[in-house]
Amino acid sequence: MNKYDDASWGSMAKKYNLRQTPYGPGTGHYFPPHWSNGWIVEVSPAPGLYVSSAWFTPNQTIFHKIDIKEPCLWLFCIDCGDIIYSQQGKAATTFSPICHKLINPQKAFQFTFPKNVHTCFTSILIYQDFLEPFLQARDNAPKISIEDWKSWETEHLNTPGTMLIFEQIRWAIRNGDMPPFAFEGMVIHLLGSIARNYPVIPDRRNNRRNYVTWENEKKMYAVKQKLDENILDVPSMSELTKIADMSESKLRLSFKNTYHIPLYDYIRREKMKRAMQLLSSDHLSIHHIAELCGYKNPSKFTAAFQEIHGITPSQFRKTFNL
Repeated sequence: MNKYDDASWGSMAKKYNLRQTPYGPGTGHYFPPHWSNGWIVEVSPAPGLYVSSAWFTPNQTIFHKIDIKEPCLWLFCIDCGDIIYSQQGKAATTFSPICHKLINPQKAFQFTFPKNVHTCFTSILIYQDFLEPFLQARDNAPKISIEDWKSWETEHLNTPGTMLIFEQIRWAIRNGDMPPFAFEGMVIHLLGSIARNYPVIPDRRNNRRNYVTWENEKKMYAVKQKLDENILDVPSMSELTKIADMSESKLRLSFKNTYHIPLYDYIRREKMKRAMQLLSSDHLSIHHIAELCGYKNPSKFTAAFQEIHGITPSQFRKTFNL
Protein backbone atom coordinates (compact mmCIF):
# COMPACT_ATOMS: atom_id res chain seq x y z
CA MET A 1 0.00 0.00 0.00
CA ASN A 2 1.52 3.37 -1.01
CA LYS A 3 0.88 6.90 0.21
CA TYR A 4 -1.84 7.47 -2.39
CA ASP A 5 -4.00 4.45 -1.54
CA ASP A 6 -5.51 5.79 1.70
CA ALA A 7 -7.91 8.01 -0.27
CA SER A 8 -8.82 5.41 -2.91
CA TRP A 9 -12.10 3.51 -2.99
CA GLY A 10 -10.05 0.37 -2.53
CA SER A 11 -9.25 1.59 0.99
CA MET A 12 -12.98 1.92 1.73
CA ALA A 13 -13.65 -1.49 0.19
CA LYS A 14 -11.17 -3.12 2.56
CA LYS A 15 -12.85 -1.48 5.55
CA TYR A 16 -16.20 -3.04 4.61
CA ASN A 17 -14.68 -6.38 3.55
CA LEU A 18 -15.90 -6.14 -0.02
CA ARG A 19 -14.89 -9.00 -2.28
CA GLN A 20 -12.05 -7.98 -4.58
CA THR A 21 -11.11 -9.49 -7.93
CA PRO A 22 -9.05 -8.30 -10.91
CA TYR A 23 -11.18 -6.48 -13.48
CA GLY A 24 -9.55 -5.46 -16.75
CA PRO A 25 -6.56 -3.24 -15.89
CA GLY A 26 -7.98 -2.51 -12.43
CA THR A 27 -9.78 -4.06 -9.47
CA GLY A 28 -13.46 -4.78 -8.93
CA HIS A 29 -14.82 -4.35 -5.40
CA TYR A 30 -18.15 -6.15 -4.98
CA PHE A 31 -20.86 -5.57 -2.39
CA PRO A 32 -22.43 -8.71 -0.90
CA PRO A 33 -25.77 -9.97 -2.30
CA HIS A 34 -27.69 -9.00 0.86
CA TRP A 35 -26.63 -5.39 0.17
CA SER A 36 -28.64 -5.41 -3.09
CA ASN A 37 -25.34 -6.19 -4.81
CA GLY A 38 -23.31 -3.43 -6.41
CA TRP A 39 -19.69 -2.72 -7.25
CA ILE A 40 -16.88 -0.20 -7.55
CA VAL A 41 -14.26 -0.69 -10.28
CA GLU A 42 -11.05 1.27 -9.78
CA VAL A 43 -8.03 1.63 -12.05
CA SER A 44 -4.73 3.23 -11.04
CA PRO A 45 -2.92 3.69 -14.37
CA ALA A 46 -0.07 5.74 -12.86
CA PRO A 47 1.18 6.71 -9.38
CA GLY A 48 -1.14 9.38 -8.02
CA LEU A 49 -4.04 8.75 -10.44
CA TYR A 50 -7.22 6.74 -9.80
CA VAL A 51 -10.22 6.47 -12.14
CA SER A 52 -13.32 4.71 -10.86
CA SER A 53 -16.89 3.82 -11.72
CA ALA A 54 -19.43 2.77 -9.07
CA TRP A 55 -22.95 1.34 -8.92
CA PHE A 56 -24.38 0.20 -5.60
CA THR A 57 -27.21 0.39 -3.05
CA PRO A 58 -25.84 -0.16 0.48
CA ASN A 59 -28.02 -1.66 3.20
CA GLN A 60 -26.20 0.47 5.76
CA THR A 61 -24.73 3.94 5.72
CA ILE A 62 -21.18 3.84 4.36
CA PHE A 63 -18.44 6.17 5.56
CA HIS A 64 -15.16 6.76 3.74
CA LYS A 65 -12.90 8.67 6.14
CA ILE A 66 -9.85 10.36 4.64
CA ASP A 67 -6.96 12.18 6.28
CA ILE A 68 -4.13 12.79 3.85
CA LYS A 69 -1.77 15.74 3.43
CA GLU A 70 -0.78 15.36 -0.23
CA PRO A 71 -2.36 17.98 -2.57
CA CYS A 72 -4.97 16.32 -4.76
CA LEU A 73 -8.25 16.82 -6.57
CA TRP A 74 -11.40 14.70 -6.82
CA LEU A 75 -13.69 15.06 -9.81
CA PHE A 76 -17.12 13.44 -9.61
CA CYS A 77 -19.72 12.88 -12.31
CA ILE A 78 -22.78 11.67 -10.39
CA ASP A 79 -25.64 10.01 -12.26
CA CYS A 80 -27.85 9.30 -9.26
CA GLY A 81 -27.68 9.24 -5.47
CA ASP A 82 -26.09 11.70 -3.08
CA ILE A 83 -22.50 11.80 -1.86
CA ILE A 84 -22.27 13.78 1.37
CA TYR A 85 -18.98 15.55 2.02
CA SER A 86 -18.35 16.59 5.62
CA GLN A 87 -15.52 18.05 7.65
CA GLN A 88 -15.51 18.73 11.37
CA GLY A 89 -16.63 22.24 12.21
CA LYS A 90 -18.16 22.90 8.79
CA ALA A 91 -21.61 22.38 7.31
CA ALA A 92 -21.93 19.21 5.24
CA THR A 93 -22.22 19.50 1.45
CA THR A 94 -24.27 17.13 -0.68
CA PHE A 95 -22.95 16.29 -4.13
CA SER A 96 -26.10 15.72 -6.19
CA PRO A 97 -26.37 14.42 -9.80
CA ILE A 98 -24.05 16.74 -11.70
CA CYS A 99 -20.25 17.14 -11.99
CA HIS A 100 -18.39 18.33 -8.89
CA LYS A 101 -14.83 19.05 -7.77
CA LEU A 102 -13.20 18.75 -4.38
CA ILE A 103 -9.69 19.91 -3.53
CA ASN A 104 -8.13 18.06 -0.60
CA PRO A 105 -8.50 20.36 2.45
CA GLN A 106 -5.49 18.56 3.97
CA LYS A 107 -7.58 18.00 7.09
CA ALA A 108 -9.64 14.95 8.01
CA PHE A 109 -12.97 14.65 6.15
CA GLN A 110 -15.32 11.95 4.97
CA PHE A 111 -17.67 10.91 2.19
CA THR A 112 -20.99 9.43 3.34
CA PHE A 113 -23.28 7.22 1.26
CA PRO A 114 -26.77 7.00 2.84
CA LYS A 115 -28.43 3.67 3.51
CA ASN A 116 -30.76 2.32 0.79
CA VAL A 117 -29.94 5.16 -1.64
CA HIS A 118 -28.94 3.87 -5.06
CA THR A 119 -25.72 5.56 -6.12
CA CYS A 120 -24.00 5.64 -9.49
CA PHE A 121 -20.98 7.80 -10.25
CA THR A 122 -17.66 8.16 -12.03
CA SER A 123 -14.77 9.63 -10.04
CA ILE A 124 -11.22 10.70 -10.75
CA LEU A 125 -8.66 11.22 -8.00
CA ILE A 126 -5.63 13.21 -9.18
CA TYR A 127 -2.64 13.88 -6.98
CA GLN A 128 -0.41 16.83 -7.75
CA ASP A 129 2.47 14.34 -7.99
CA PHE A 130 0.83 12.83 -11.08
CA LEU A 131 0.63 16.20 -12.86
CA GLU A 132 4.00 17.70 -11.94
CA PRO A 133 6.14 15.74 -14.45
CA PHE A 134 3.67 16.59 -17.21
CA LEU A 135 3.66 20.30 -16.35
CA GLN A 136 7.42 20.60 -15.81
CA ALA A 137 8.13 19.15 -19.25
CA ARG A 138 6.46 22.13 -20.96
CA ASP A 139 7.57 25.73 -21.34
CA ASN A 140 3.99 26.95 -21.66
CA ALA A 141 2.33 24.55 -19.24
CA PRO A 142 -1.48 24.36 -19.40
CA LYS A 143 -3.37 25.89 -16.50
CA ILE A 144 -4.32 22.64 -14.79
CA SER A 145 -2.28 22.83 -11.57
CA ILE A 146 -3.78 22.74 -8.08
CA GLU A 147 -3.78 26.55 -7.97
CA ASP A 148 -5.83 26.60 -11.17
CA TRP A 149 -8.28 24.05 -9.77
CA LYS A 150 -9.21 26.52 -7.04
CA SER A 151 -10.59 28.92 -9.65
CA TRP A 152 -12.81 26.40 -11.43
CA GLU A 153 -16.54 26.74 -10.80
CA THR A 154 -19.41 24.32 -11.41
CA GLU A 155 -20.19 25.77 -14.83
CA HIS A 156 -16.64 25.03 -16.01
CA LEU A 157 -17.06 21.34 -15.16
CA ASN A 158 -20.53 20.90 -16.63
CA THR A 159 -20.43 21.31 -20.39
CA PRO A 160 -21.34 18.86 -23.17
CA GLY A 161 -17.64 18.40 -23.96
CA THR A 162 -16.59 17.50 -20.43
CA MET A 163 -19.63 15.28 -19.97
CA LEU A 164 -18.71 13.28 -23.05
CA ILE A 165 -15.15 12.76 -21.79
CA PHE A 166 -16.54 11.61 -18.42
CA GLU A 167 -18.74 9.12 -20.30
CA GLN A 168 -15.74 7.83 -22.26
CA ILE A 169 -13.83 7.30 -19.03
CA ARG A 170 -16.82 5.63 -17.36
CA TRP A 171 -17.32 3.08 -20.13
CA ALA A 172 -13.61 2.46 -20.55
CA ILE A 173 -13.56 1.46 -16.86
CA ARG A 174 -16.72 -0.63 -17.05
CA ASN A 175 -15.78 -2.44 -20.25
CA GLY A 176 -12.36 -3.23 -18.78
CA ASP A 177 -10.71 -3.21 -22.20
CA MET A 178 -8.67 0.02 -22.18
CA PRO A 179 -4.88 -0.10 -21.62
CA PRO A 180 -3.85 1.78 -18.46
CA PHE A 181 -1.87 4.53 -20.23
CA ALA A 182 -5.00 5.52 -22.19
CA PHE A 183 -6.62 6.69 -18.95
CA GLU A 184 -3.75 9.11 -18.41
CA GLY A 185 -4.49 10.69 -21.78
CA MET A 186 -8.23 10.86 -21.12
CA VAL A 187 -7.71 12.53 -17.75
CA ILE A 188 -5.34 15.12 -19.23
CA HIS A 189 -7.91 15.65 -22.00
CA LEU A 190 -10.61 16.23 -19.38
CA LEU A 191 -8.49 18.69 -17.40
CA GLY A 192 -7.63 20.52 -20.60
CA SER A 193 -11.31 20.72 -21.53
CA ILE A 194 -12.18 22.21 -18.14
CA ALA A 195 -9.28 24.66 -18.36
CA ARG A 196 -10.53 25.76 -21.77
CA ASN A 197 -13.92 26.53 -20.22
CA TYR A 198 -12.41 28.82 -17.61
CA PRO A 199 -13.33 32.29 -18.88
CA VAL A 200 -11.11 35.29 -19.42
CA ILE A 201 -12.71 38.13 -17.50
CA PRO A 202 -14.23 40.41 -20.17
CA ASP A 203 -13.80 44.16 -20.26
CA ARG A 204 -16.69 46.01 -18.67
CA ARG A 205 -19.28 46.63 -21.32
CA ASN A 206 -20.01 50.22 -22.25
CA ASN A 207 -23.62 49.44 -23.12
CA ARG A 208 -25.67 49.97 -19.98
CA ARG A 209 -28.37 47.61 -21.28
CA ASN A 210 -25.92 44.71 -21.02
CA TYR A 211 -24.61 45.57 -17.57
CA VAL A 212 -25.77 43.35 -14.66
CA THR A 213 -25.54 44.80 -11.18
CA TRP A 214 -24.12 42.76 -8.32
CA GLU A 215 -27.60 42.50 -6.76
CA ASN A 216 -29.03 41.13 -9.99
CA GLU A 217 -26.08 38.75 -10.40
CA LYS A 218 -27.00 37.23 -7.03
CA LYS A 219 -30.62 36.89 -8.20
CA MET A 220 -29.46 35.15 -11.37
CA TYR A 221 -27.37 32.80 -9.25
CA ALA A 222 -30.51 31.90 -7.28
CA VAL A 223 -32.44 31.28 -10.52
CA LYS A 224 -29.69 29.07 -11.94
CA GLN A 225 -29.39 27.18 -8.63
CA LYS A 226 -33.13 26.48 -8.72
CA LEU A 227 -32.88 25.20 -12.30
CA ASP A 228 -29.89 23.00 -11.47
CA GLU A 229 -31.69 21.36 -8.53
CA ASN A 230 -33.75 19.33 -10.99
CA ILE A 231 -33.32 20.32 -14.61
CA LEU A 232 -35.93 17.75 -15.66
CA ASP A 233 -38.59 19.52 -13.60
CA VAL A 234 -38.04 23.15 -14.47
CA PRO A 235 -40.07 25.72 -12.50
CA SER A 236 -42.58 27.80 -14.44
CA MET A 237 -41.57 31.23 -15.69
CA SER A 238 -43.83 32.82 -13.08
CA GLU A 239 -41.94 30.94 -10.34
CA LEU A 240 -38.60 32.05 -11.77
CA THR A 241 -39.68 35.68 -11.95
CA LYS A 242 -40.70 35.47 -8.28
CA ILE A 243 -37.27 34.10 -7.35
CA ALA A 244 -35.58 36.87 -9.35
CA ASP A 245 -38.09 39.52 -8.23
CA MET A 246 -38.16 41.02 -11.72
CA SER A 247 -40.20 40.93 -14.90
CA GLU A 248 -39.85 38.12 -17.41
CA SER A 249 -38.11 40.33 -20.00
CA LYS A 250 -35.61 41.62 -17.44
CA LEU A 251 -35.01 38.08 -16.16
CA ARG A 252 -34.24 36.83 -19.67
CA LEU A 253 -31.90 39.74 -20.38
CA SER A 254 -30.12 39.51 -17.00
CA PHE A 255 -29.67 35.74 -17.31
CA LYS A 256 -28.19 36.02 -20.81
CA ASN A 257 -25.82 38.81 -19.80
CA THR A 258 -24.73 36.94 -16.66
CA TYR A 259 -24.19 33.48 -18.16
CA HIS A 260 -23.75 34.41 -21.85
CA ILE A 261 -26.54 32.08 -22.95
CA PRO A 262 -30.31 32.66 -23.32
CA LEU A 263 -32.37 31.18 -20.49
CA TYR A 264 -34.23 28.60 -22.61
CA ASP A 265 -31.03 27.61 -24.42
CA TYR A 266 -29.43 26.97 -21.03
CA ILE A 267 -32.39 24.82 -19.95
CA ARG A 268 -32.27 22.79 -23.17
CA ARG A 269 -28.49 22.33 -22.97
CA GLU A 270 -28.66 21.15 -19.36
CA LYS A 271 -31.52 18.77 -20.15
CA MET A 272 -29.48 17.23 -22.94
CA LYS A 273 -26.52 16.75 -20.59
CA ARG A 274 -28.84 14.98 -18.15
CA ALA A 275 -30.21 12.96 -21.08
CA MET A 276 -26.67 11.75 -21.82
CA GLN A 277 -26.44 10.39 -18.28
CA LEU A 278 -29.88 8.76 -18.55
CA LEU A 279 -28.90 7.06 -21.80
CA SER A 280 -26.23 5.19 -19.85
CA SER A 281 -29.06 3.42 -17.98
CA ASP A 282 -29.77 0.73 -20.55
CA HIS A 283 -33.13 -0.20 -18.96
CA LEU A 284 -34.56 3.17 -20.05
CA SER A 285 -35.82 3.45 -23.62
CA ILE A 286 -35.02 6.53 -25.68
CA HIS A 287 -38.76 7.24 -25.84
CA HIS A 288 -38.95 7.19 -22.03
CA ILE A 289 -35.90 9.43 -21.70
CA ALA A 290 -37.46 11.86 -24.18
CA GLU A 291 -40.56 12.04 -21.97
CA LEU A 292 -38.45 12.58 -18.83
CA CYS A 293 -36.81 15.51 -20.63
CA GLY A 294 -40.21 16.99 -21.49
CA TYR A 295 -40.41 15.89 -25.14
CA LYS A 296 -43.63 14.19 -26.21
CA ASN A 297 -42.20 13.77 -29.70
CA PRO A 298 -39.05 11.55 -29.65
CA SER A 299 -37.87 12.96 -32.99
CA LYS A 300 -37.72 16.48 -31.50
CA PHE A 301 -35.76 15.07 -28.57
CA THR A 302 -33.34 13.40 -30.99
CA ALA A 303 -32.89 16.66 -32.91
CA ALA A 304 -32.20 18.61 -29.70
CA PHE A 305 -29.74 15.98 -28.44
CA GLN A 306 -27.88 15.95 -31.76
CA GLU A 307 -27.69 19.73 -31.88
CA ILE A 308 -26.04 19.83 -28.44
CA HIS A 309 -23.82 16.71 -28.59
CA GLY A 310 -23.26 16.24 -32.33
CA ILE A 311 -24.60 12.66 -32.32
CA THR A 312 -28.05 11.10 -31.94
CA PRO A 313 -29.12 9.24 -28.78
CA SER A 314 -28.95 5.94 -30.70
CA GLN A 315 -25.44 6.69 -31.94
CA PHE A 316 -24.39 7.56 -28.40
CA ARG A 317 -25.58 4.19 -27.12
CA LYS A 318 -23.92 2.32 -29.97
CA THR A 319 -20.63 4.07 -29.16
CA PHE A 320 -20.68 2.48 -25.70
CA ASN A 321 -22.22 -0.85 -26.78
CA LEU A 322 -25.50 -0.16 -24.98
